[in-house]
Amino acid sequence: MLSVVQQFRLGGRTSDLAALVIILLLAVLVVALWFEHRRRHRAEMEARRYLATIADMDRRAAMGHLTASLAHELRQPLGAILRNSEAASILIASGNPNLKELAEIVEDIRKDDKRAAEIIRRVKALLEGHELVEEPIDVNDVARETAEVVATDARARGARVHIDLLRAPLVVAGDRVHLQQVLLNLVLNGLDAMAQTPHEQRLLVVSTAARNGSAEVLVRDGGAGIPSGAMERIFEPFFSTKADGMGMGLSIARSIIEAHHGRIVAENNVGRGALLRVILPLHRRTPASA
Repeated sequence: MLSVVQQFRLGGRTSDLAALVIILLLAVLVVALWFEHRRRHRAEMEARRYLATIADMDRRAAMGHLTASLAHELRQPLGAILRNSEAASILIASGNPNLKELAEIVEDIRKDDKRAAEIIRRVKALLEGHELVEEPIDVNDVARETAEVVATDARARGARVHIDLLRAPLVVAGDRVHLQQVLLNLVLNGLDAMAQTPHEQRLLVVSTAARNGSAEVLVRDGGAGIPSGAMERIFEPFFSTKADGMGMGLSIARSIIEAHHGRIVAENNVGRGALLRVILPLHRRTPASA
C-alpha cells in the first residue's frame, strides 16, 4: 500500500497534470478565438468592399440618369457668366464706365461662378467611389443637398420637390456620399412613381424628424403607392415594380443603411403615394469630442 507521502505526491502530480491540461485547453481556445476574430474581421472588410463596389455602380447609374438635367443646371450659371462678362466688356469699351454698375456685374459673375463650382462639387462627390467611412454628419444637410441635386430633373418631369427639415441638427455617424446615394435613389424612385400622376399632384416631400433617439429622413411621393403584394418584397434584390427596373436600387439602399446600424421602412400614405422612412441612430458624442 502507498504511504501517505506517496499518495500526497501522486495527488500533487495529478493536480499539476490537470492544471497543465486546463492551461493548454485555454491556450487552444484563445488561439481559436483569435483566428475566428481575424476571420470575421476579414469577412466584414470584404463585405464592406463589396458593398462599396456595388454602391459605386448604382451611384454612377443614378448620376447617368441625371446627366441631362445636371448639364442644363450647369448651363444656366455658365450662360449668365458669359452674358455678364460681355456686358462688362461693353461698359469698359464705352470709355467712361459706371463703376457701380460694373461692380454689380462682377459680383453677379462671382456668384454664378460659385454656383457652377458647387454643382460640379456635388457631381464629383457622388461619382467618387470609396469605402464606407463613418464620421459625424447632419442628415439635414444630406437631405438638402440631395433635393438640390434632383431639383432640375424634377422640374423637367413637371414635379415639385418640397423640403421640410428639422431646425435642430440631426447628427449621425455615417458616410455622407453613401447616405446621399440612398436618398437620391429614394427621391428618383418617388419621381418615377408620379409619372402618371396629374401634374398638380406631382409633389415629392423630403422631411426629417427625431424620434426615440434616432434621426429619420422621410421621402413621400404622390404616386399610386406600393402594390399590396409587393410590400414584403420591395427590398429584395432584382425585384422591381417598374417595367424597366433592375430591382437593385432599394436592395443596395437597405444594405447601406444596415451598414450604418439603421433600417429603412416602406409604407403607403393614408391618402395617396408611398412613404420611405430611413431611420438612423443619433450620434453620441464621446467626452473627447464634446
